[in-house]
Amino acid sequence: MTDASSGQPLVVTAADRRFARTLSQFLLSAERHGEHRRCRWAIYDLGLLDADRALLARRFPWAALRPFVFAGLPPHVALAAGSYAWKPLAIREAAAGEAGPVFWFDSGTVLRQPLEAGLQALRAQGFWGLRSQMPLAQKCDPRVLEALAVPPEVRHFREYAAGAVGFDLSSPLGRRLVDGWARHALIPEHIVPEGYAPFHKHDQALLNCLLAREAFAGAFAPTTAEIDISSFSPSPMVSTRNFVSDHMPLAADPLLRARQHLYKAADRAYHRLRHFDDTRIDGLCRRWKEHFSVRLRDAASGRDTPIPGPAGGYYADPFVWQRDGRTWLFVEEFVYARDRGHISVLELDGGGHVASARPVQFLPSFAALDCHASFPFIFSHGGEICMIPETHERQAIDLFVCDRWPDRWQLARRLLFGIDAVDTMAVEHEGRWYLITSVRGGAWPNRHLEIHHSAGLLSGCFEPHPVNNRGVYGDNDFGTGRNAGLITRNHDGSLMRLMQRSSRYYGEGLQPMRITDLSPASFTEVAATSIDFLPGIPQNFPSHHMSRMGDVIVYDTRDRAR
Repeated sequence: MTDASSGQPLVVTAADRRFARTLSQFLLSAERHGEHRRCRWAIYDLGLLDADRALLARRFPWAALRPFVFAGLPPHVALAAGSYAWKPLAIREAAAGEAGPVFWFDSGTVLRQPLEAGLQALRAQGFWGLRSQMPLAQKCDPRVLEALAVPPEVRHFREYAAGAVGFDLSSPLGRRLVDGWARHALIPEHIVPEGYAPFHKHDQALLNCLLAREAFAGAFAPTTAEIDISSFSPSPMVSTRNFVSDHMPLAADPLLRARQHLYKAADRAYHRLRHFDDTRIDGLCRRWKEHFSVRLRDAASGRDTPIPGPAGGYYADPFVWQRDGRTWLFVEEFVYARDRGHISVLELDGGGHVASARPVQFLPSFAALDCHASFPFIFSHGGEICMIPETHERQAIDLFVCDRWPDRWQLARRLLFGIDAVDTMAVEHEGRWYLITSVRGGAWPNRHLEIHHSAGLLSGCFEPHPVNNRGVYGDNDFGTGRNAGLITRNHDGSLMRLMQRSSRYYGEGLQPMRITDLSPASFTEVAATSIDFLPGIPQNFPSHHMSRMGDVIVYDTRDRAR
């Protein structure tokens, strides 16, 4: 091999006798793009035949073959164990003495372009990889997440595929990842815990635990390029999982590449069609059957002012906030073409008309809301303005604090994870904090009321309330029982919350509920017959959501329901 001081990138791969022909296909692709000259190559021999080694030495003399020594390693590292724990060990061994870029590619890789995009990413932050579609928590045994102390705030982290990764050994991040991946791979409980969950991805889960921790620490900003697995727009640089039968001669490579190209093109077309169906088609169906309108009401005069919705969508879930004599609305902005909502903030002028509108940014990068987001519940605590947006697709309830008013918010903590919760509101009552939300799951077919409580909002564990086992409102198909935007305290100290009343369709109307008993052990609420704090708003008002601050009342109405 060329000496590491040459500054050339190092590409590492491996194969046993089953993948010798597949490896040759990978090396042929390297030659087509000139990477056999730009890079140094190390191939780990995991059990090749003598004939395989002879062919590689004759046809690809630029690729150095190295034995991987399994002797003396723990049993779970063995090839037959299926843990792939040998992979990070091989990368660390090959990287010893390196001070620049090191790539790992599985032998089933085919280069479609030179490695320039990967090298640029390595120069930018020390790691390069391609994302898969699945979150870490769904591909990693929970015991590994706990053993590696992966913070709950990053367990939704969308994984990187471990079959195509790069590390810049001149960067602290790259060096930590290479060393940490190999070190933890030697600990069975960190890579293949006994009786591991069937969805656990071994070496990939371990690497992504380390990446998630680095992201949480601010040392790594997740990228967006995707692997060509279940993706409608994958990175064009590499193609993965290109396996070749042993009997295929090297001369057949053009035909094999053509076949693989057609298969991958068909796969991309399928996922593009699915994406089109999940966004444009589903959004078109939603446009036909659903629309919400937002209105502003002056409590003193009773005057209503309509808030125009955005082109190609609508506003919903409005929360009003007043500060320094100015008024803002935090809303869900639903976009039909994406069939998804995001959080926007509208500033109102003195006449209650929209003066400006902009999307809300959520920081840091791993906390950005790349899923449907709605119900931006906003409240104050300890001198800070806080927000809990609805992100049930992320299976999380997150608390953000305002970093720059009104459009930049910083993640303070993840209150709960692994819960399909919508329209969550937080309230302090008799020295404890309560999360009142609507959850799908458990023994009930529909969403039901759940409460979780803690001694502190910014610290402490939120514990489930006994009411969660009762399935309250779980017998309704359309979301009755969900919070509807306002929770307030009556003169007698009791709490009043607005909830959705949806007997015929979602968003049909409001029902005020008086909470007569709320403690860690008990919860009772009864329907109220009046809404004293909402003058001019009668019981069963046909709204889906309402909030108030000062004399400003804001509400939405579903004006299209089919």
